[in-house]
Amino acid sequence: MKRIVSPAILIACLLAASSVAWAQDCTLWNNGQLAGTYTMSGSGFVDLSKMLPGMGLPSGLIPMTWVGAFTMDPSGGGTGWVSFNAAGNQMNVQLVGKKFSMNGDCSIQESFSMKIKELGITVGPVYRLLVPVTKPDGLELQMIFLGTPPGTPAGPALDLGVAHRISRQY
Repeated sequence: MKRIVSPAILIACLLAASSVAWAQDCTLWNNGQLAGTYTMSGSGFVDLSKMLPGMGLPSGLIPMTWVGAFTMDPSGGGTGWVSFNAAGNQMNVQLVGKKFSMNGDCSIQESFSMKIKELGITVGPVYRLLVPVTKPDGLELQMIFLGTPPGTPAGPALDLGVAHRISRQY
């Protein structure tokens, strides 16, 4: 009987301690703690006819991949750039009007417009949801484009990405 009780107590203690050790209290987070320079990459799908309305592009989701870098400043603003490939079409984008805010539930609401250099136009604003993940080697942001899922008429894109803070400078 003693052998059954001891492992059960040990497991219960480990489970209780693990929730305390891994829980993240986001009520203390603020924009200043997110400030810095980040690199990012991701992939997903985009409907260029919805992202760039009025240009006569065919409708339908096509695969895309992207890389870029951005800054976040303590006042909730920033800048950045993205180079993306959508079904073989390479475009370079400057992020303008970037705004973000840290929420008490560990989410970050972000919006920005995209100035597409090759087309000379600006589209947006677009919206992202980010979640900070603290790691031993620094801060990481998991992100998703806030649109509607593939197959529905309203959404221009669906993608997932990750950003790594490389500096506290912004």
